[in-house]
Amino acid sequence: MTRTWVADLGNSTLYVGVFSGDRLTARFRVPAEVAIARGGVVAHVAPRLHGRFDRAALCSVVPAHTEVLARSLKSATGLRPAILTAANAGLTFGYRRPSGLGADRLACALGAQKRFPQRDVIVVDCGTATTVTALSRQGTLLGGAIFPGLGLWPAMLAAQTARLPEVKLDGPPPAALGRSTRAGLRAGILLGHAGAIRELTQRVAREAFGARARPVVIGTGGHAARYGQEKLFTVIEPDLILAGLRSFAEAIARHD
Repeated sequence: MTRTWVADLGNSTLYVGVFSGDRLTARFRVPAEVAIARGGVVAHVAPRLHGRFDRAALCSVVPAHTEVLARSLKSATGLRPAILTAANAGLTFGYRRPSGLGADRLACALGAQKRFPQRDVIVVDCGTATTVTALSRQGTLLGGAIFPGLGLWPAMLAAQTARLPEVKLDGPPPAALGRSTRAGLRAGILLGHAGAIRELTQRVAREAFGARARPVVIGTGGHAARYGQEKLFTVIEPDLILAGLRSFAEAIARHD
């Protein structure tokens, strides 16, 4: 059975997955600064990648570290990863400058295409930034929206105001009627983010697919599960980016 490892270098973490065939058998996260430090891959990533691998793929939104990380991963595992870009993703684009698209959005689009073939899809990736990406059933990435991710809001408010404290966002979304400053902040941040997702998803759907369209809306990324009760998503797929990278590695192998 074909074994594949894949890795996604984001602004905050390196997210790594191991596949046997199309089954995800292991996944783990390493802080990005740890992964890209000297010896970080050998110490923190390679020990978790056991055995022989046939394919590997990497996507990165940190261009300054992409090639160094690829070389480190090859040294540690013996297998150089194929690096996902707009030029080799196998998608078509309604985007004016496809090279400006984050590789994470490309990988999620590939994962959505694999999960829901021949369907119009909107991917909402709730990470350091929250991105809303429209992908047509024909495989065209049409565009979308980007705004600050949920985790950035508390620090931004605390830093830019004199009296507002930085609040923790643990627990489910609260009541909208906050009866203290902290409760009001949690309500505004958590429910405001949900409202932003809902509004942008609806607008992107209309502009991409028409007023009568009913695209599949996939929630992914570290904060998506927090909104499981808000009816924002058709389905939550926390490992969508890993599945997309495996699909990319498979496509590259077919063309080699």
